[in-house]
Amino acid sequence: MRSKFTSITILLALGIIVLGAIAPLAAEATPEKEALMKVFTHPPDQRKDLFAESFLDQVPIDNINSIIAQYKSNLGELESIKSGEGPYTLIFEKGTAPSRISLDTEGKIAGLWFGNWTLKSDTLENLVSELRSLDSSVSLYLSKNGEEIYSLNAEEKMAVGSTFKLYVLQALYDRFESDVWDKVVWLKRKDMSLPSGILQDWPVGTPVTVKTLSNLMISQSDNTATDILIDLVGRKYLEQNTNPKNRPFLTTIEAFNLKYGVDSATRKDYMTGNTKQKREILESFQGLGVSASQVTASTPTLIEEVEWFFSTEELASIIYDLREANEIYINPGLATKSDWCRAGYKGGSEGGVLQYTHLLQKSKNSPVYVISLTANNPDKGLNTSKITEIASRLIALVKEGKL
Repeated sequence: MRSKFTSITILLALGIIVLGAIAPLAAEATPEKEALMKVFTHPPDQRKDLFAESFLDQVPIDNINSIIAQYKSNLGELESIKSGEGPYTLIFEKGTAPSRISLDTEGKIAGLWFGNWTLKSDTLENLVSELRSLDSSVSLYLSKNGEEIYSLNAEEKMAVGSTFKLYVLQALYDRFESDVWDKVVWLKRKDMSLPSGILQDWPVGTPVTVKTLSNLMISQSDNTATDILIDLVGRKYLEQNTNPKNRPFLTTIEAFNLKYGVDSATRKDYMTGNTKQKREILESFQGLGVSASQVTASTPTLIEEVEWFFSTEELASIIYDLREANEIYINPGLATKSDWCRAGYKGGSEGGVLQYTHLLQKSKNSPVYVISLTANNPDKGLNTSKITEIASRLIALVKEGKL
């Protein structure tokens, strides 16, 4: 179901809870604000009375109580709620968190969203210490108006998942004139990749413009759009200005095939072959040879062999160079759009890989900040919620003028 009050998704893996489809809230929405306060002040055994039955049919009250306890454990008691153009801001003893809420016609909670929290006591030093304690390889780069203000392993080439699509977008802008955006291409069967994205479900033969493809590539991380644009830009052009680990420069179809579709002998030949031999193997592929059910998204799979490898310093430079490209502002990532004059984003994830790159500007004349954070673990899954939490808290440091 996808109705306003009963369509429910919980994204605990990213440290963000989404319960229901939430409409923007006006500052004077007193009943919603009161209900939100009650969520945190009601005893757990009475909290159930606040929620619509249709909501509780899909999200057990024990899960809700666990989520509330997690926020209170980290932030203390809820003291007040600030409303504005965007989400509510929950102000706790130790920090803040954004939230949205919607009520049904009987005043019961039908939709609820909590964003990642930030701590009042946060400093860059504290967050870096938390990053260093993670059981994974990490890289962090922070810049202000294109100049470095902090780096941690920032030159290391690491697996970045879909964030490589920033590089494809940069190449698209660099190689072509403005008239390329109106160019129409027709979806072909051979171009269809796996999600993320939506184009893989569109009819073959559908005409789409290059601008539509670039918007989808960045805002929805559409893999089919990406592969079409890689073909348009050209593999050789993409390989000119990237490190040798990205040669051959893979399409998403090729990466899926190598990780999950080919036999073990072909996979071994690819990983041990030289660049010429690798190209010959890729040329033997006839479209996508793997289904979504074969992809083990949470398990690290060849992330040191079949991937796209960029440093956080490179990614920060790329998104800063793209600061006038409107594609990067459609999806603000972990930032709250209403908090910023400009909030650009591209991220990537798969088993053992998590990457966030944000471009942030508070007002038209204020500095442009970039935060790029990568974590890799080739042996096991990452602490995704913790890494996401740290990324959100880094964004809060910029918002609060602490960087």
